[in-house]
Amino acid sequence: MRISTSGLYQQGLAALMRHQTDISKTQQQLATGVKLTRAADDPAGMAQAQRIDYAVSQLDNFEKSAGLLQNRLQAQEAALSDGNDYLTRVRELVVQANNGTMSDYDRQMAASEIRHLRASLIDVANRNDGNGRSLFAGQRDGVVPFSDAAGVVTYNGDDGQNRVEVSADMALADADPGSAVFMRARTGDGTIRASATAANTGTGVLQSTSVTDPAAWNGRTLTLEFTAPGAWRVLDGATVVGSGTYTDGDTLQVAGIKTRLTGAPATGDTFTLQSAPRQDVFTTLQTLADALETPTITAQQKAQNGNAMTTALSDITAAQEHFLSVRATTGARLASLDQAADDRSGTALSLKDTLSGLRDTDYAEASTRLSLQMTAIEAAQKTMLRVQSMSLFDKL
Repeated sequence: MRISTSGLYQQGLAALMRHQTDISKTQQQLATGVKLTRAADDPAGMAQAQRIDYAVSQLDNFEKSAGLLQNRLQAQEAALSDGNDYLTRVRELVVQANNGTMSDYDRQMAASEIRHLRASLIDVANRNDGNGRSLFAGQRDGVVPFSDAAGVVTYNGDDGQNRVEVSADMALADADPGSAVFMRARTGDGTIRASATAANTGTGVLQSTSVTDPAAWNGRTLTLEFTAPGAWRVLDGATVVGSGTYTDGDTLQVAGIKTRLTGAPATGDTFTLQSAPRQDVFTTLQTLADALETPTITAQQKAQNGNAMTTALSDITAAQEHFLSVRATTGARLASLDQAADDRSGTALSLKDTLSGLRDTDYAEASTRLSLQMTAIEAAQKTMLRVQSMSLFDKL
């Protein structure tokens, strides 16, 4: 085989260029810290790096969503705390008004403060999250959730509740709709509610009512009727389910329910015992303020006022418990957000470590490789010089 001088030079030059390209590539890796810049360098590694890049970007999106959700849930928790504070003050006013020592003027002042607290509670229900979105409008944006007209509050949102993805396998509920928070609070003790009929003419006042045997009661609506000043019976529709005698302060027990009364109910006076209905908290405060503004001159009026205060006190207590329940679920979601943040942090660290192994330069390995490549190119250069110095004339 014959090798021309031109071919020999071309082969030597090509070898030098390859070595120079390898050196330039290694130097670039050392300068930039990135070893995987083209898919041609490592097709499988580049594909895996792109998948990891997408997973990391998803984690960043989850983190942004979690931050917005955390802001809304913290705002909801603060709103519920403020609402509970307002109801606590209302409760104090009811206790004061129910001791029988307040004048009608004092009661009117209490009613005025309760109306102010009710307006403040409506403001709480209409709060936004600081980004222009209402907290308690459900899935409706751009609306004021609650409007008050002539003492009647209307909910303008919906019952929807968004779910926000905060990690690959976790989605948490957004702020609760206002209908569930403010419009469907329990009354009574949360299980049963007793109320006096407005047409009662005696001085009987309900003090407490509770369920002692849920199976015997079974959620029925019962009517406690006084057939004589000292005699009573309980009706389930038209069926008598119990009867007995009464003296001031007695606790009556029948059909799995016990209720205590004071005063002297008149013949024909009735009291309703029913499963605690749900009622919006604004109506509870409006009814209470109206009752406080009603004069209490006669014994009958005082009894009616006493019944109104007892009912209002139990309804407000139940509303506070409802707020606390919603607040507890809000706190649970905030705790889940913290857990999701920890999970995202661990996953991101693992993914970035894997991505670094695929993409980042190993400086120790690259430095050693550059040293070998420099040695190789120096050897190639010396070989090329020796070839260039060779000639047939040296043999003559």
